[in-house]
Amino acid sequence: MSLSGERIVILGAGQVGCALHAVLTRQRGISCTLLSHGEADITNLAELRRRLLPLRPTILLHTAAFTKVNECERDPERAFAVNAGGTMNVLKVAREHEARLIYFSTDYVFPGKLLGEYAENEATRPLNIYGTSKLEGERITLEYERGTVLRTAQVFAAIGRNFPVAVFAQYEKEKVVQVVDDEFATPTYAVHLAEAVPAFLSVAGPGIYHLRGPEELTYYDFARRLFAAAGLPDHGVQPTTSQLLRLPAKRPQRAVLSMKRYFSHGLPPLPPLWQAVAEFAERSRIPVAERE
Repeated sequence: MSLSGERIVILGAGQVGCALHAVLTRQRGISCTLLSHGEADITNLAELRRRLLPLRPTILLHTAAFTKVNECERDPERAFAVNAGGTMNVLKVAREHEARLIYFSTDYVFPGKLLGEYAENEATRPLNIYGTSKLEGERITLEYERGTVLRTAQVFAAIGRNFPVAVFAQYEKEKVVQVVDDEFATPTYAVHLAEAVPAFLSVAGPGIYHLRGPEELTYYDFARRLFAAAGLPDHGVQPTTSQLLRLPAKRPQRAVLSMKRYFSHGLPPLPPLWQAVAEFAERSRIPVAERE
């Protein structure tokens, strides 16, 4: 199925939204509009309706969310207002325009398990408020006959809030970073995720899909990869445990998403992690003064 003639609106100008906009604006025969929180507050239904009316979207890519995991734990009311209430508003507007709705979600809807991967239809049980509020957004999306949930994991880019950016910022400030070696990630480069979306949109139907980076490793090993790519000293990263960090929000130790349904359409995996890390390091503002 071709995307020609589609009018795509991206809600949320974070790392995923910006990457999607950069990719989709290069596609021929479609229009693509990116709306930030300041341009379209999803918690304000009247404003959202007014902003989207002249755009007449045929596809809504809903990336807007309250994603600060620890702050969600401290402010659950805001987490549910944005991630659930905001999604209900997006759904209402999607219905009014008879538009497809693609809701970007998270592996944090699962509690984690030491072996195997989580299938798309496997039972969910979030460990924190962020995951619980995103799961409610999923439920709302799936009530719509044209609603699709796209779960991903550990998204990172050269812009925005994410693990690599935080690691380098802490290193620049303290010259050492402590990173957990008992939690696992499948890092997903936002650019590679976005580049896979046009083909995904062409074949995906309603329901749940998983799309994430191809490699599983600990956050500690991920940080070491990032330091190596940036030319920073390996001793700048030190291992620790999640118990010692005592973060407000509990995370799943390991929640690897199965991509069986995505692969069933003949779609390829995302590019390898080494390629994502190299491109991230090239695009990022790495503290070069500390490089060896």
